This record gives sequence, C-alpha cells and structure tokens, in this order.
Amino acid sequence: MTSFTRIRTYFLLCCFLSSLVLPVTSQTVVQAPQTHTAGSQVITALLQEEEYASFHAENPEWTFNHLAVDYRNGNVYLGAVNRIYKLSPNLEVQKSHETGPDEDNRKCYPPRIVQPCSEPLTLTNNVNKMLLMDYRENRLLACGSLYQGICKILRLDDLFKLGEPFHKKEHYLSGVNESGSVFGVIVSYGNASPDMLFVATAVDGKPEYFPTISSRKLARNSEEDGMFAYVFHDEFVASMIKIPSDTFTVIPDFDIYYIYGFASGNFVYFLTLQPEMGGGPTTGSSSAGREQVYTSKIVRLCKADTAFNSYVEVPIGCISDNVEYRLLEAAYLSKAGAILARSLDVAPDDDVLFAIFSKGQKRRPRQASQDSALCVFSLRKINEKIKERLQSCYKGEGTLDLAWLKVKDIPCSSLLTIDDDFCGLDMNAPLGVSEMVRGKPLFSDAVDKMSSVIAYVYKNHSLVFVGTKSGQVKKAGTLGRDILLFPDANRWKGVSPGQVTAGMHMSISMCVFVSTNNTPCCCAFSRCARKEKCERSSEPRRFASDIKQCVRLSVHPNNISVSQFSLVLEAHNVPELSAGVNCTFENLAEMNGLVEGNRIKCSSPAEKEMPRIIVDKGDHQIVQLYLKSKETGLAFANTSFVFYNCSVHKSCLSCVSSPYQCHWCKYRHDCTHDPRTCSFQEGRVKKPEGCPQLLPAERILVPVNVVKPITLRAKNLPQPQSGQRGYECLLTIQGNEHRVPALRFNSSSVQCQNTSYFYDGMEMSSLPVELTVIWNGDFSIDNPAHNKVHLYKCDAQRGSCGLCLKADPLFGCVWCKGENRCTLKQHCANENTWLEHNGINSKCTHPRITKITPLRGPREGGTLVTIHGENLGLDFREIQGNVKVAEVDCTPIREGYIPAEQIVCEMGRAEMSQYTGNVQVCVGQCTSEFMAKSSKYYYFVIPRIISLTPSRGPVSGGTVVNITGSHFDAGSNVSVMFKDQPCTYQRRGGLWLTCRTHASLHGIGNVSVSVSIDRAHLQKDLQFEYVEDPTITKIEPEWSIFSGYTPITVTGTNLDIIQTPLIRAKYNGHETLNVSPTTMVCQAPELSISLARHQEVPERPEEFGFKLDDLQITLNNTNFIYFPNPEFEPISPSGVLELKPGSPIILKGRNFLPATNSGNGKLNYTVLIGEKPCILTVSENQLLCESPNLIGRHKILARVGGIENSPGSVHITSDSPLSSTAIIGIAAAGALLILVIVAVLIAYKRKSRESDLTLKRLQMQMDNLESRVALECKEAFAELQTDIHELTSDLDGAGIPFLDYRTYTMRVLFPGIEEHPVLRDLEEQVEKGLKLFGQLINNKIFLLCFIRTLEAQRGFSMRDRGNVASLIMTVLQSKLEYATDVLKHLLSDLIDRNLESKNHPKLLLRRTESVAEKMLTNWFTFLLYKFLKECAGEPLFSLFCAIKQQMEKGPIDSITGEARYSLSEDKLIRQQIDYKTLVVNCIHPENEKSPEIQVKVLNCDTISQVKEKILDAIYKNVPHSHRLKASDMDLEWRQGRGQRMILQDEDITTKIEGDWKRLNMLSHYQVPDNAVMALVPKQVTAYNSVNNSTVSRTSASKYENMIKYTGSPDSLRTRTPMITPDLESGVKVWHLVKNHEHGDQKEGDRGSKMVSEIYLTRLLATKGTLQKFVDDLFETIFSTAHRGSALPLAIKYMFDFLDEQADKHNIHDPHVRHTWKSNCLPLRFWVNVIKNPQFVFDIHKSSITDACLSVVAQTFMDSCSTSEHRLGKDSPSNKLLYAKDIPSYKSWVERYYSDISKMPAISDQDMNAYLAEQSRMHMNEFNTMSSLSEIYSYVGKYTEEIVCALEQDDAARKQRLAFKLEQVVAFMSLES
Repeated sequence: MTSFTRIRTYFLLCCFLSSLVLPVTSQTVVQAPQTHTAGSQVITALLQEEEYASFHAENPEWTFNHLAVDYRNGNVYLGAVNRIYKLSPNLEVQKSHETGPDEDNRKCYPPRIVQPCSEPLTLTNNVNKMLLMDYRENRLLACGSLYQGICKILRLDDLFKLGEPFHKKEHYLSGVNESGSVFGVIVSYGNASPDMLFVATAVDGKPEYFPTISSRKLARNSEEDGMFAYVFHDEFVASMIKIPSDTFTVIPDFDIYYIYGFASGNFVYFLTLQPEMGGGPTTGSSSAGREQVYTSKIVRLCKADTAFNSYVEVPIGCISDNVEYRLLEAAYLSKAGAILARSLDVAPDDDVLFAIFSKGQKRRPRQASQDSALCVFSLRKINEKIKERLQSCYKGEGTLDLAWLKVKDIPCSSLLTIDDDFCGLDMNAPLGVSEMVRGKPLFSDAVDKMSSVIAYVYKNHSLVFVGTKSGQVKKAGTLGRDILLFPDANRWKGVSPGQVTAGMHMSISMCVFVSTNNTPCCCAFSRCARKEKCERSSEPRRFASDIKQCVRLSVHPNNISVSQFSLVLEAHNVPELSAGVNCTFENLAEMNGLVEGNRIKCSSPAEKEMPRIIVDKGDHQIVQLYLKSKETGLAFANTSFVFYNCSVHKSCLSCVSSPYQCHWCKYRHDCTHDPRTCSFQEGRVKKPEGCPQLLPAERILVPVNVVKPITLRAKNLPQPQSGQRGYECLLTIQGNEHRVPALRFNSSSVQCQNTSYFYDGMEMSSLPVELTVIWNGDFSIDNPAHNKVHLYKCDAQRGSCGLCLKADPLFGCVWCKGENRCTLKQHCANENTWLEHNGINSKCTHPRITKITPLRGPREGGTLVTIHGENLGLDFREIQGNVKVAEVDCTPIREGYIPAEQIVCEMGRAEMSQYTGNVQVCVGQCTSEFMAKSSKYYYFVIPRIISLTPSRGPVSGGTVVNITGSHFDAGSNVSVMFKDQPCTYQRRGGLWLTCRTHASLHGIGNVSVSVSIDRAHLQKDLQFEYVEDPTITKIEPEWSIFSGYTPITVTGTNLDIIQTPLIRAKYNGHETLNVSPTTMVCQAPELSISLARHQEVPERPEEFGFKLDDLQITLNNTNFIYFPNPEFEPISPSGVLELKPGSPIILKGRNFLPATNSGNGKLNYTVLIGEKPCILTVSENQLLCESPNLIGRHKILARVGGIENSPGSVHITSDSPLSSTAIIGIAAAGALLILVIVAVLIAYKRKSRESDLTLKRLQMQMDNLESRVALECKEAFAELQTDIHELTSDLDGAGIPFLDYRTYTMRVLFPGIEEHPVLRDLEEQVEKGLKLFGQLINNKIFLLCFIRTLEAQRGFSMRDRGNVASLIMTVLQSKLEYATDVLKHLLSDLIDRNLESKNHPKLLLRRTESVAEKMLTNWFTFLLYKFLKECAGEPLFSLFCAIKQQMEKGPIDSITGEARYSLSEDKLIRQQIDYKTLVVNCIHPENEKSPEIQVKVLNCDTISQVKEKILDAIYKNVPHSHRLKASDMDLEWRQGRGQRMILQDEDITTKIEGDWKRLNMLSHYQVPDNAVMALVPKQVTAYNSVNNSTVSRTSASKYENMIKYTGSPDSLRTRTPMITPDLESGVKVWHLVKNHEHGDQKEGDRGSKMVSEIYLTRLLATKGTLQKFVDDLFETIFSTAHRGSALPLAIKYMFDFLDEQADKHNIHDPHVRHTWKSNCLPLRFWVNVIKNPQFVFDIHKSSITDACLSVVAQTFMDSCSTSEHRLGKDSPSNKLLYAKDIPSYKSWVERYYSDISKMPAISDQDMNAYLAEQSRMHMNEFNTMSSLSEIYSYVGKYTEEIVCALEQDDAARKQRLAFKLEQVVAFMSLES
C-alpha cells in the first residue's frame, strides 16, 4: 500500500505495434476495455516506478511549461512560469534564470518597454511559450508571454543572457498567454548561411500584429539588429502568412492552434488544429456551449521558400472501428524501423509520424471526450499526396481550397508539371488539400485520454510512449506536451505542472516483448527486470517470459447499479496470493478481496462512496478496478467496470432504452433497476411499446382567438389513481406557458379542452407551439413524434386576395370581400361575399401591377420581363396567353411564376409601329374585374453600336474594351462576340458596356464586333484588331539599387496597347508610369531584404521581366544588376550637429555612387533640412549640402530610390551674445519692477480692508441668488432626463412631407419668390428670337464669354449674379452634361483668378461672389434631391420636429418669439414663468362625429398658439399647405349644458395695465384640464363670457385688424418684439415678457444680467435633449454609405475635380484642400438646407425654430473648419454649447473626405450617363422660354459690352457669335 502511493507517473503508456512484431498466433492481452479488429494485437499496461528522481518548483504557482534535453550530455532545460532552469541528468539544479514577473498589460502594443502605455499596468507572470536549443551557436531560445512574446537568448552552459531583442515589431512573436500557443523549428543550412527559425503561433484575434506562421533570421550575433527579422519582406511579399480579417467576419474567434513541428528533408512541417470555415456558428464569441467543427491538418513549407509560395496544408485523421478520430492532441516524428517499415511499405530509415487524436471533430470544453486513439502516418505518403494535389492544380483542376486564407474559392491556373522538391510559384499558392490522409490506427482508449507521445527504434522495433491525463487531472494536474528520451534511449523524462520526473521503467507487456528479442526479462509483479533480479522467480506464475503468461482478468457481472454490491472476478496466470489481495475501485474505495481458487470476490463500495452520476454525463460511469497484492502493495492487474444509475432517466422511453437493467414505474413516474419497487404490477414497463406516449398526429391547426378542443391519439395512458390529479395540456407560446385542462377518454385518447389561443405580432402567419401532455401535476407523457400545435392567423402576411387564397387549404381562410381582408369563414358576415380556394367563387378580382423590370427592351423580343403585383392568378393556366406588354404578346414562363405575386414572361417581336405601352395582365378572362394595367410604360428601343475603345489589343488577350452606343441598358441579357469567340461581358450602362477579350483563336488581324441584347443582334462596321504581343527590346539603365524605385526607360514595340503594365524582379512588381507607343518609364522593383541588408557586392536577380496584361515577358539576355543601397553614417555621436548659419552640412557614408560599367551611376538624392531642400554635391562617400537660411534645431532627411534615412539633426545657432550694456539695462529694469510690485501690494492691503464691509452686505444677496441657481439647475437636470424618451416616442411613425422636385428647386434657386416667371408660359410672342438665343446659350464659347462679360460690369450686383446663375441652370436642366462642363470651366477660371490675385487659397468658394459659385450651389441642388429623399431627409425632418416639439413643451412668447427651451441665447426667456400643462379634448373641424383628439397645451398659451397646436395634432401627417389656417378659425370652448364660448387673443375682457395690454391666455379664461374645444369657421360676431352679447360688425372688423398679427405668432426673426401701439389709445401689447426698452425695469424683468444668466442652464438641457437628432443628421451627411444609400456621384465627382485643380496648381496643403471641399458642399449646400428645412419639406418654420436651427447650422460650419476655435468664458453661448462635440464632428468630416478620396474615381463617361438620366427625369420642370427671356433682359442691358467681348475673342470670332447675337437682338426687337 505504501509503495503504491509513491507512484508519481500515472500517465505514461508504453505501446508497441504488436501486429507488426508478434507472431499471428500470439494471444492478445488487453487491460483496458477496447474493441479490436481480428488480428489487431495491441498490449498495454500502466508504467509504474521503482526508483525515480524528481524536481519541484520553488513556488507552487510557477508551473512547468516546456522541457528540452541536450542529446549530447543529457542536461535538462526547463521552461517554467517566471524561470528557466538548467538541470543535470539526475534533475539536480545547476543554474536558474529569472524571467518574471514584471509590470505589463496585454493590450500594450508596442509594449511599455518600447513606448509609454495608457493601459493600467499590473504585475504579470511570464509564461514560457517556446524553448528551443540552437546547437550550432550553443544557445537556448526562451520565449515568454510578457511584452507581446519577446524572447531571451541564453548561453547553454550557464544561462548567461546573450541578447533580448524587443524594439521592433518582428521581435513580438505572440500575444497569447497560453504555454502551448507557439511552436518553433530551427533549420540549418550548413556553415555558409545563418540558421532560420520557423515560428507558428495562435494569434488570439490579433492577426494585424502577429503572423500565424513565419520564417525568421537567427543571426549568429545574438545582439544583431536583424535577429528574428523576417527572412524576406517587401511591400507585397514576405516570409509569413497572416490570417485575413475577412476570416474573422465568418468565424469571429477563428484561430489556428499549432500542436507540433519538425523539419524533414527539404521541408518544414507543422501539425495544426483549426476551425472549419462554414462548419460552425458564424457569429458571436466562443462559449462553452458552442460546437465548432475542427479539422487537424499538417502544413508543409519548403525550407528555402522565402515567399511562402510552397505553403500546402493537408487534413489528417484516422478511423478505428468506424469511429472517426479528428482532433489532434500530440505528435512525434520517428524513424520507421525495419519491422514497421515492412508493414507500411516504406524504408526503415523513412520518417513516420505518430499522432494522438481525440474522438470526433467538435471540442466541448465542459464535456471533453476521453476517447482517444494513437495512429501512425508515413511521411513519404503524405508528400506523395501533396505532390498529386500540386500536379492537379497546376493542370488547372479544382480550386485552391484554402477557405480561411482565401475566403472566396479561387480556381487553379494551368501552368506546368512539378517534381518532388517543387517549392511553389506566386500563383496557385497557398494551396489546400480537401481529401483527408488517413493514418493507421494502433490503439484506442475510451477511458483514459492520451495527451502526449514519444517514440524511438529499438533493435528494429518501433516503441511508442504515450502520456495520459487520468491520474494527473485528479492529483497533480494534466500532463504537459513534452516527453523526452535520455541519450541512452532507456530513460524517459516527463514534465507536468509543478514536477519533472525521470526513471527507467517499462510495462509488463513491453518487457515481455523485449524478452522475446533476447533483452532483459520481466517480473510479474509490475516490474520489468532480469529473471535473476526478480524475487522468487522460480515459483509458479511469478515470472512471465511469454505474453501468454501475463495476468488476465474477467469480472461478473461487468456492470451493476449503484445500489448493488457484490461481484466476482476470474483471474488467470495469477501467482500465489497467500498474503491476500485488495480490490480497489480507482479513488473511490479499497476493500479486502476473498480468494477462492482462480476466483476473487469483491464487494462494491458503500452507497456514499459510489460515483455521483448525473443526467448530463449519461446514466453510467466507467471506473478502473485494480487488484493489489498485499505482499508488495502493487497493483498487478486491472480491468474496467461500469456503475449505472437508472434514476437519472426522467422519461419512460429513455429509461427502457437504456442498455442496462432499467425499468419504468409509470404510476410513480420513476426509473429503477428493481421493478419490485413499482406501485402496481400493471405499472411496470420494460419495453418501449409499453410506455405511455402520444402517437404521431397530422398537423394540428388551431386558429387564434377561436375556441377549439385539441384531440390527441395515444397509447398506454395511465388512469390516475387515488390522490393523483388528472390530465392537462401544456403549451409554450412565445416563452409563456399555458396550462389547459385535458380529458382522458381512455388509454388511447386524450383531449385538451375548449380554449382559445393567441400570439403577438403579424410577422408570422403561423406559429408552431410545443405541446406537452402532463398528469398528476408534473408527470409528462412521452411525445416521441414531437407533435406540435400550429397556431395561425389568416390575416397575417396575407394582405391581398391572392395571398389569402394561396394559403394552405387546411387553414380554412377565405377572402371576405365586404371587409376586404383575409379571415376565417365564420368571421365573414355574408357567405355570398367571400372567396375561397377551389370554391365556387375562387377567383380574385382587381389584379394590380406594382413593379415591372426591365422597362425597356428591343423590338426583336426575347426580353424576360418580370411583373410583380397582387392577385395575379392562383394557377399558371389562368395567366398563360393573357399577358401583353405594350400590346405585344409576352409568353409566361412557368419557372418564374409565383402564384398571385409574380409573372416572368418572354417578349415576342414588336412591329415597327409599336413604340410604347403599358403592361396588361388578364387573370382567366379579360374583363375589367380580372384585368390589370400598369401605371408605368414599357418602351421599345433600338439599341445601336457607335464605337469601341481601344480598337486594338494584344493577341494574348486581357484588354478591357468599352463599347459605346445607345440603349445598352435595355433588355434582360447581353453578350458580346468578337467574330466567333466571346468577349467576357463585365458591366453596362445606358450608353456603354465593357467586356474583356480572350486570347485570339485566329492570331493577329481584324475581327468584327457584334453585340446581342436578347434577340436583337447589333452589328456595325466595327473592327477590333488583334496585334502582335508587345516586345521589350531595350531597358536603360540596366542597374538599380537594392531598395529599387530608380527610373528605368523601357523600349519595345506595341507598348501602348497595354492597359496594366508591371515590371518585376523575382516575384515583385511595381506599376509603370508615362506609357507611350515605343517607350515607357518604370520604377525598378526592390530586391530581397536579405540581399539589401547583408550583401555589400552587386547582385543579379534570378529573373527580370514584365507582366503586361495577360502576357508575361522574362528578359533572359539582360545584364540587369542591383548595387548595394547607399548607407549613411550618423551625423555625430550624439545625433545632433551644432553649426553656425551658412556652414555646409557634410553627410558621410558609402555606396553614394554605384560603380556601373559606364562609370559611376547617378542617383537622384533629396536632402531636407526640416522641410527645406538643400543644394547637393555628391561624391562616392560624401554628400555636401549647402544649408538653407534657418535657425534652430531641424531634422535631416535623405531620400534616394526607395530609401528614407535620417542620419540625425542639425542645430544652427546665432552668434550674437548680449552686450554688457544690455545686461546692465535688464538688471535696472528688474529692480524697478520689484519696487512697483511692493507698492501695489501695500495699496492692495489697504483696499482689501475697506472692501470687507461691502462683501458682508453682498453675502445676503448672493445667498438668495445661489438658491435660485440651484433650483433652476435641478429643474434643468430633471427635464434633461425625461425629454429624450418623450421626443423619440412622439416622432415614431410620422410621415415626411417632402416637396416635389419643382417646388424644392424653386425655393433654393429663387428664395422668397413664390410664382417665378420660369414656371409660367411666356406672354410675349418672341419665340423665334428666344430659340436663336437658346442656341447661343448652348454654345459653350458664347456662354462663358457672356458670363465673364456680365461679371466684369460694375452695375452687375451680387443679386444679379445669383439670379443669372439660377436662370442658366433652369435653362440647362435638360442638358446637365453641358451645364457640368461649363461649371467646371467657370470654377477653374475662378481658382486661377483667386490664386493670381494672391488671395489666401482658403477663401475660395467662401462667399457667393460669382456666377460660378451660385451655379455650384444649384448644381448640387439638382443632383442631391434623390439623396435628400432617400437618406438625409429623414434625420433632418426628425431634427426639425424634435426642435419644434421641445420648444412647444414650454412657454413661447407670442410677441417676441422667445421660449423657455431654446438653443439660442437670444431667444431664451430669462424669467421664471409659472405654467401648467393641460390636456384639451378637440373635436375634428371637418368631422365632428370622429373621436375626440387629446392635445397637450399650456395654460400660458395664447388662443392663437392653442389653435396652432390643435391643428398640428389634427393634421399630424398632413403637409402644412394642405391644412386649415389658424387665422381662418375660431376656438370654441364647449362647456356643460350646451354652453359655448369663443376664445380670442383680445376681447373686451383683455387686461390693460397702464400703457400695456396683455394677450388673453387659457389661464385668463380659467380653462380647466380635459376641457372640450372645437375649431369653428371665423365668426362675424364674437361671444363674450360675461353677457354673451353680439359685437357690431364695425367692432369686429376693428378687432380683426387689431389682432391680425396673431395668425402667425412667431413670424418675427429677431428678439426685438413688434409692439404696435393701438392708434386710438397708444397701448402696447405683450404676452409673457415686456421689452426692457419700454416701461420701467422691474424685478423679474431683464434689469440684472447676473440674475438672468442663471437661466442659461436651460440651453444645456435643451441641447442634451436634441443631441441624438443632431448626431444622427451629422452622421448621415458625413457618411459615404448610410441607411442603405450610396454616396451620390456628384459629390465624388466634384471633390475629385477640386483635387485635380489643387494638383494642377501644386497645392499640397491638406488644410487648403479640406477647406475647398467644405466651402464647396457643406457650407454651400448643407448649411442652407439645415437652416431652411422649408426648402425641402412642406412645413411652417417659426422664429424660435429658426433660431435653434441657426445654432445647429453654425455648429455644422465649425465642424467643417480646419482652424482651431479658441473659446473662453466670454465666447458666444452657441459656440460654447457644442464646444466639446465639435472635435468629434471634425473627425467625422476628415474621415468622410478621406473615405471619398479612397473611392475609385468616376469616369467622365459614367458621370455623363448619370447626368443624362437626371436630365431625362426632370426634363419639363421649368419653362425654358421664360427662363431665356429672363436671361435676355441682361443682354438688353449690356448688349454693347457683350458684342465687344465676343469680337475680341478668337474662338467667338471664328464662329461669328457677335453677329448671331446681333441677329437675336434684331429678332427680339421686331417681335416685341
């Protein structure tokens, strides 16, 4: 017993390949419950120790992570948490090295040792993640988890730290903290080259920081700068692979886990475990409940592959007894050995791979499977599989099949055949293999999970050691990944957390195997030794020399319930056991065993010692039963044993289906192993047929809100006994349980009683509901068929007759014509008014067409027209032959028909006389009831081909050809043919389409081009010429430097036909510039980084050439050479050079002049001192720089080719020290200043005493003021918390009253003019002259000259400029392409003039001072209308409504327009107004019988304000222009008993105090809450509340005149009230606030500024309430793709134009470009729209709303500015209000401009097509003749000046434009 407890290593199994070693007749000895195929002879036993050495960590928390053994001397190196140890072979500590803990945070990247980190730092352990021995340099690589995974390089002898690179991103290997997350392989190339380190790591969601696999340099000098640098790295290719970000959108927690790595032959291999793409959940984070599918793969790379083109990964796994093992746990590479080699058909020295897999492909952290298998793979066969895959891919077969790296499937390219050592090209790489390589299974174990493996060859036999997790999980922690053999191959070492163990031990079975091969023999009592060392070995059965002599066990019974206790073991080959034996059930219990011959009786553990079996782990548990000798205390045999527990089963079917002896007691609802415990004999169930259960039922359909029983068929339903409750049905509807009483008819039938059911929402037409039948409270009846109740609603998702009738007939839904809805028959009032499917009345009337695509097609037909609509028939036969499009038969296609909803038909041929028409569909018969006609027309068009560009291309293909013509967007299908071969169609527009050519089948020459649109075949005499492929004849110069980017002139033929030329050296290319027919200038590509860093001699590239479209050219005869890069020395040891002004700067270095064959080559150097360049003189080793005239410290930056280098900084100091006279003067001034300060302090002391009394007097006043401030702030805070929710809920569902296009444009172009002449027909008969004038306007030379001449006239005012710009745009509305061209010319001229006049560039477009600027505003107005309606209009309207509602929640002064809630300080009421909210019930003025509408008003509202609020509530979704006017209505208060009173702003009861008259408010009339109000037409007489007398017409008239202004109470735009004294009495009118300029200043008025300022907190409350709406608007405007709407083309086009102009004028200041764009769009268009929403919507804007919108618009303008706004306490409140938000908004603007600049440019062709479409849509909005007439008025005014300008312009003279204008003037004068 004592010796047994000393066992430390429970986890190591020794396995051997018995099927390969033993004779076929050998008997198999198995000590774990396994099922093996015939002939499989696998023997296993536990390794147990006799003598061992161990080493423990000094801190229990410092667990051991990795172990490495020096094969030369047996020394052990141990990587632990915070320590690296060197141990002797006997595990004695020789050296230790401390690695942690230290201050760190995983989020710090780069780590805090490189730059400060803002994240909180904590003391963090350093987990060892990789431990590698570099034998060549006698050093140890120890990589940890601190500081993003940096590595220490330690000397093997004494762990002296040779280096610790940490300052570059290449030094950070992995940010993962787990010890098994990194694997490394060192690859040696002999003495010539330094070693390489291949590193593979998990990235933990940080692919941008860490490549998942890479190759690094292992410099011989451990402190060299290039240590761990990538072997190769340039802009496009590197020695690494990163996981793409797209992969994480598919699987958010994707990662690749590396299990093992090794090098073999010319390759490096890694074994991985990775999630399958598409095999699991695609959203959400990892969790315990997830079951992501994983795949084990082996990854192969060539050792010499610096670009990782050789990357191939192959799935691996094995199958044993039809069970898949796919989850890799561990692996080890070994040699095959002679015997195993024969079985695997490989050579003895071939590499084989032993691997351990877990069962299945799903990782379940909480339910980890213990089932595992050991398998063997031949590495040669894996390589053959890879070669086979490479050959098929390079033949063009299949796809690259690497989903995690290439999210989209990429087809393989056909290229060449490959050999065994093929290392990939830059195509067809990286590559994946889809077919799994299956290993040969050797051993599997379902009980004790294997977790590590090692193997070696011993006398031609392969021996494998396997580590398991069984004992370690429970006692010492799980086994680590590392098990290593000692150099003598007979000792092993294992590392587990906290302990390293060493020993020389073998299992019985292994010993027996060894003995058959003349090796040491085996002692039967669990010890392997020679026979002479085995005590009493001569006694029977104490020594085994044959495997048949090993102990075998069998147990009866082999499973028992947890409540049973006796069992019998039969043992064979057991030695004499007179000392006794113990039975041990794992760690549960140990008791005496009774020996009877070869039988041993054991008792099971007591009930309290039994394993606790719970439901989620199944109904049984497997434990190991050991037999222990009392003589030795050792276990000599073991077997598996099963305990089961029936009570975990809660249903009859699962109980009786258990493989164990379980019975179901149906009256107790209990599962037991003893049926005698059941209550009744009838209640015992053993077979599934006897279980109470529901039988499968047809679909159970129950309509909602209909009382209906549910009858269910069943069998074996128990009859409730005495004291037991009856049956119930339990339905779970949308998460809520509903219990319904049920009636048991007999044992085979039960019915849920009459009940109605309901579910929320109309999104689902039917809802499946879980149904459970229960009895006696909670005894459930099994439902094996999973019967469900389907609740349904007829009217859900069936809003039309057709959708109703196509519903499932079992639903019983009919279309009720009287109610126009889908319902049940019984709910439809009249049987004659319903339609039902397959009934007498089964045809829906009034079909309707809602959408047609396409709307245009060729006359020849063949177009597939898709018709969407309602009631389009229920059977295809009903519409067959009944569809006509533009009077042409359209044949329906059955495959495209969706009953009632969609018809797809093919157009027939149209006659020449047919041009257009609508779509007509007849359902069955063509009567009016069954006929639908579309509102939109289908047009027959004649597509034409005009031209194609380019007209020639290389015979190899790849040319993108653009074909122009007309109506290319018509029809449904398009194809392009170049003679008899296709040109791959790409995309099309109305006037163009593009395709990509293929390699010519007929060689060079012309081919005809034809286009087919449906059945229309378009052909014109268009030819495309295939010409000879380009050739390269000469490149000059034939040299560059390693970093590249030096110019190379390339000469050849046909270079102008190439669209995308690339130049390449090896595998790297850069785009060319300045392409011309025979020459082009390219930038040389850089050479490999390894060459650039480590070579000092010129190098020739292996390949040098070009890739021209689809043609690749390699120059075989070139002598192109790369010279070393220029290198700069530091300018001084300190890095800073001190100089005097004018002194030259000398930069020293080497390789400044490449030694070319034709003499020293010249490189283009640029040296910047600060930002100023200097004049250079270049020699071999020096650059002489004449420093510019600068003072101070400046950085030196040198540029050449692709290199930027800063050798240091220069400090230029002035040599003018202070004179002695200046020093004396300064000292005297200082002394005088001190005297003045002393005098001031004395005066201040006296003054402070006098002010003490004054302060005490003020204290009382300040206390009062403080209490008022506190109260106001408290109220503002409370309002802020409640207002936002109220606003957002009030705005839901409100319609948006957009203005039509014409009204919108008129309000922007001609603000304030309601009926402009351009909308009316021309009165004068001057059409001929105006037509001629219109022709001149459409002449660009005339129009530009006309505008420039007008702008040059002094009398041409700013107003005239805006008017002319708007009139020109109305004329050119139908020709927006021309208008855009003119606008661009005018803007270009404006920019030129601005820069010539030396104005600051930022002032451009700031003000509307030219026709061009106003035209730009109008241009955006035309083109952004669609964007306003679809995208930006919604948040703008929401903001307007939010402001309006928030303002109206508090008092608003009817006279001044001031409000309690405001964003504008000028419009803020600065007094405390007491008010109360009332609810009045209003009667609809147009329908008194409709329900009363509740309206919130304030008791301080004037009568006019109340009328406006009532109208807003009644006409909530009605445009303002369609409403009744408040001035036309009177407010009538309807009191009890029929009393009615007209309320008015002024009547005879109005209060007058002095010369002030106050408007009547609701409080004046004492209107209570919930009063009934009605709006009635304006009365001639006014009711009086006192005597109800009638006022005369004269008085009424006088009254109406007096209060006329109240019709629009907030019509004023300024704070100053319009106080109009009554002419007869001189009385002034006021509402809430009296103006301080009139009358006395009283308490509560504006007498005290300090007191009034406390109310400014309301500005913040209002701003907080409206913040969401302001943010939404700004976010929408400053987003390139928001709310599903793409960026309008106009914005991108104009911004690109401004960037082109900036480039043209060499303006590179980003602030200037930013300002131009802000002035162009946001300030010119958006600010106007924000301040004037009435330009876009049919609304009324009050003065307080206008003031608030002005504050928002100002914030918008500030957000677009690049200048810093310095704010102080005296800054305007509207600036302070959004001061904290503006920086955030500015970042939005910058991101917006940046995103736009990154978008692909819009071609002029695409833009013109878009402009043409816009012109067509709004062709007839304005009267062009009237607009021309208005423009002509300016011609009449400046005729002479315009004619003179035309005569002086050369281009105008050529076209005789002056003469034509004089003709127009003559015609106009005659006609008028």
